[in-house]
Amino acid sequence: MPSIELSGQVIVYSVRSSKRAKRIFLNLSPGKGLELVYPAGLQALAPETLLRQKSDWILAAINRLNDKVQSLPTREYKDGEEFLLRGARLELKLIPMPGRDIVMVEPAAGLLKVSHPPSPRREDIRAAIESFYHENAKAYLPRRLHELAKMHGFRYEGVRVKNQKTRWGSCSAKRNINLNMRLMMAPDDAIDYVIIHELCHLRELHHNKAFWALVESLCPDYRHWKAWFKRHGPSLIL
Repeated sequence: MPSIELSGQVIVYSVRSSKRAKRIFLNLSPGKGLELVYPAGLQALAPETLLRQKSDWILAAINRLNDKVQSLPTREYKDGEEFLLRGARLELKLIPMPGRDIVMVEPAAGLLKVSHPPSPRREDIRAAIESFYHENAKAYLPRRLHELAKMHGFRYEGVRVKNQKTRWGSCSAKRNINLNMRLMMAPDDAIDYVIIHELCHLRELHHNKAFWALVESLCPDYRHWKAWFKRHGPSLIL
């Protein structure tokens, strides 16, 4: 990947074009780093020229992102740690099982029970919990997408459940929808908001007034859930 030096700091970046973009813009995220996006077919200044013009913004944004990343919660996978499943709080309960050679996860009576071999590796516990959420997401999210699409008259081509770091959902130009498995930690109404948001992109590609008007017509409290994800989203980790 290309890089550029700004005020003595070497910054790696990527460049892509987007049919949805109406203007050139910069995006910075923990998963993708610094990204320069051009509208499809636009002939413009070279990336390095644009990045140098925006160097003050880039450096300030990187500092803010670093502060944010350092303040994010982390998982220890210890007894008593709290997880969420469709908004319900579950307390992690580790259960050693002599003779067992695999890790099994199941929710029961306010607990997220993890049966495991003696002296398990933390990575094995993490992987089993992640797999549990992935399986639950594959069982619930495509079904709920189908229900909401049918209810509101949308047609999509396909759906994939992914473990995305920075996006709760996405809709491609080919009418395929991706949904983040970590949505399974959010309340049902929050999940519905994300699904409706992506369905609305089937009719309105951009986040313009028409798009948000359509979202509001189908999800009147969308502002609440949009703010909810901004406030609680960083803590929905596995």
